[in-house]
Amino acid sequence: MDWRKDPLFKRYLLALIIAAAAIAALLLGSDILYIRRLASPGSGFYHWLPLRDAGLMLLITAVNLVLFTRMINHIAAALERTSSAADRIMAGDFSSLSGHSGNREGIISRLESQFGQMSRRLQLSLESMHREKEKVKALTSDISHQIKTPLASLQVLNSLLLEEELSPQERQEFLHHSQKEIEKLEWLSTSLLKMSHLESGMIQLKKEKGDLRQTIVAAVNGIYPQALEKDIEIDMSGLMSLRICHDIRWTREALFNVMENAVKYTPTQGHIKIGMEKLEQYVKVDIEDSGIGIPPQEMEHIFERFYRGRSQAIQNAPGLGIGLYLSRNILEEQGGGIIAVPTEKPGSKFSLLLSLQNCKE
Repeated sequence: MDWRKDPLFKRYLLALIIAAAAIAALLLGSDILYIRRLASPGSGFYHWLPLRDAGLMLLITAVNLVLFTRMINHIAAALERTSSAADRIMAGDFSSLSGHSGNREGIISRLESQFGQMSRRLQLSLESMHREKEKVKALTSDISHQIKTPLASLQVLNSLLLEEELSPQERQEFLHHSQKEIEKLEWLSTSLLKMSHLESGMIQLKKEKGDLRQTIVAAVNGIYPQALEKDIEIDMSGLMSLRICHDIRWTREALFNVMENAVKYTPTQGHIKIGMEKLEQYVKVDIEDSGIGIPPQEMEHIFERFYRGRSQAIQNAPGLGIGLYLSRNILEEQGGGIIAVPTEKPGSKFSLLLSLQNCKE
């Protein structure tokens, strides 16, 4: 830092120069008077010289002391403001972050401004930590709630299986129900693991050039056995071969989650249509089914974590409300997104957007 450019230094240097000029003028006037008195013999003026010099020394000392005191007081006031603000910040009060400074420029002003910025960043970090804490708390509560139901069912089934009076047919039925609850817990743990990895940034999506049509077909192959069991027709005539940058594995996961919901909530002998459209900056993949549809009042909630529709059909179907939430996170991490499109006819329609940006080398 060049002190010569600091406004505070310039102000007091100017005052010092003015005071020095005034003292020099007094000295000059005194010397002229002294020379004139010397021309007059017997005047005795030299007796006053020590007093004059002592007075001038006192004046110089006083001027320097005043200037030094004012500068120290100015710096001390700025430090006191910063210290008070630090005390309030340590007490959790960030209301003092106004960015006030006695000077618009200079090192003192810069220090106050930098302290204000640092405190503001600390406030934002603390608020972010608080939000994350609340999210973890909510997530823990949600997981506890989701695990509690299958565990309670397993406890009841296990108690029944321990009874000796059960017939082989009843025992087989209870074992079958137990297997379903175990599979539900396994699916839940896998889904929660994927979700936590995505949210914590442990999974780094790797975008590479690949044919999006092949990724969609791979997702369809994953849900095809379920669709075949319900005699659901899957129309892929609207697909086209298009090489874009995307994480093939996780994009397939996002597509699979949406398609799985379509199969799950579409009645027997229904149909699912999958199409593609190339836009200016995105590729849009539409997945439309002839299922039970989504009520308008639930449209804004369906992508929330653990949200499930209120209809009896949805409540009776297996699922935990994680699939669409995961799909949205996966697509947004790649610069895309997903929206639920209202439809006039029965069923639901989702549009998945994938960016057309080139892969980073």
